[in-house]
Amino acid sequence: MTHTLISFLGKSQKKDGRYSTANYDFDGHIETTQFFSLGLKSVIKPDRLLILGTSGSMWDVLFENFAEADEYEEQKLLLIDAADNDRVTQAQLLACEPLLKQCLGIDCQLNLIPYGDTPQAQVEILQTMSSGIAKGDQVSLDLTHGLRHLPMLGLLSAMYLQTAKKVEIKGIYYGALERTPKDGVNPLTPVMRLDGLLKIADWITALHGFDKTGDIAPFSDLLQKEGLPEDTAGLLKTAAFYESVLNVTNARKPLRDFAKQTEEGLPGIASLFQDSLNERISWVDQDNIYLRQREKAQFYLQQGDYVRAAALGYEALITKHLKKQNPRADAESYALRDEIKQHLKDQAGGGGPDYKLLRNIRNSLAHANRDNTKEVQQALSSEERLKQKLSDLFTKLLPATTE
Repeated sequence: MTHTLISFLGKSQKKDGRYSTANYDFDGHIETTQFFSLGLKSVIKPDRLLILGTSGSMWDVLFENFAEADEYEEQKLLLIDAADNDRVTQAQLLACEPLLKQCLGIDCQLNLIPYGDTPQAQVEILQTMSSGIAKGDQVSLDLTHGLRHLPMLGLLSAMYLQTAKKVEIKGIYYGALERTPKDGVNPLTPVMRLDGLLKIADWITALHGFDKTGDIAPFSDLLQKEGLPEDTAGLLKTAAFYESVLNVTNARKPLRDFAKQTEEGLPGIASLFQDSLNERISWVDQDNIYLRQREKAQFYLQQGDYVRAAALGYEALITKHLKKQNPRADAESYALRDEIKQHLKDQAGGGGPDYKLLRNIRNSLAHANRDNTKEVQQALSSEERLKQKLSDLFTKLLPATTE
């Protein structure tokens, strides 16, 4: 497992013929350097340093820090001219790598990236950043230098590496030069950790995933990372299990317990998403089991989860008939529900054509078999037809009131 530090190299305005240095403060440990990534390297000690810059970045200044011998003079002059004219080549950077490796004592890679002014160029930057990163590796990001839009791409690359390559992001760093005090002999420049941005992105991803699938389980791990006790956060996984097996009633209690145990507020970054999370579990306040099943069936239909939509819609219909026959009956009793199904099957008309169609669509989807009924075959012939047919059946069979 390799730990790679990825850094950007930007342009800088010369002052009195030199580039300014800063005293970067790493929690009391001071690194004085022109290039933040070199100070950061000394602190976090990565196995590999990847520096990215454009054809006009200050590669010449970076190289000058290490190329003091006369033998490098021609190479330095060519690099200075190329940087000043925005035409540094990858071949020139490859020629610089051996000296940097020797001086820094770790593997160093210098890569040209485009300016990122088109979507394709932005993709190329992400591809270059991920080159050489293997699945399960560790990555730290330095967002201090570079063009102003590159830190945004850096954050996106961290999200990409986490998701696509299961990379561990150990830290995202920024040397806040603009926050250096103006007074003092040796003013300190604060070092900021921006890992919280990645955590916020994880929450946004989880919310998006829930809106697509209805799976609330991912919030459990995120909440534990923010300090919520495991037994409280685990209630969401319990509820997610019951919902995955279409047991809407049993999913209700852990969600209610979770809401009660977090009524004082969620910790850390999770507090930003409390209202959004509460909104997504608000259905637990619905006391009527039929209405709860109906609501979840409608949700899954809108998300394109037709198997669960048809199954819950059918179960909601059985609950409606059961409660109509005996309002005090246990709506979860398998025997009572089986009696209702048999009654609907035996009665004249078999419960009506809409009931039979919903039941047959549900059976065909649940058992992955091909129903020979023409109307079922038509409904399953395309997503558009299936969604419209289920929507029509829910409207006819599942009213929004129990009266």
